[in-house]
Amino acid sequence: MEKAIAVLTDVKDLSEVLDGASVDRVCLIPSGGRLRLEMELTRACPELNTVVRRGFLTKTKTPWVKGRLSLGQIKDASVERMAETPADQPPLLLCETVPGGYTLVVTSPDGLRLSLTLEQLEGQFADIGRPVDSP
Repeated sequence: MEKAIAVLTDVKDLSEVLDGASVDRVCLIPSGGRLRLEMELTRACPELNTVVRRGFLTKTKTPWVKGRLSLGQIKDASVERMAETPADQPPLLLCETVPGGYTLVVTSPDGLRLSLTLEQLEGQFADIGRPVDSP
């Protein structure tokens, strides 16, 4: 799967695809006077579900795949560790418009929160590698 990120609905659609994903690595890299986010994660691929029959029982197997998210034009970034993990896990990506650009919040399942201020949405998501049976 590949997805360009240019408008707010692209982030919302990608957030749904990444529901339940784990964050493996995050880097903020200087790029032309701004920052660039490079994030590697592991996500479930429900679109590739297979059904396995064993006698009278059936089991659905969902493969997992590594992915890479890249976002540019970041003006400001902050990182914090949430003291308590909320009972209801927030979405991995949450984006909203603000005067002069966008605010994008990445909240990992382990409670790490990365807040980014972007001038414009400019990025790409792509699966890397082949799907495997377990994360």
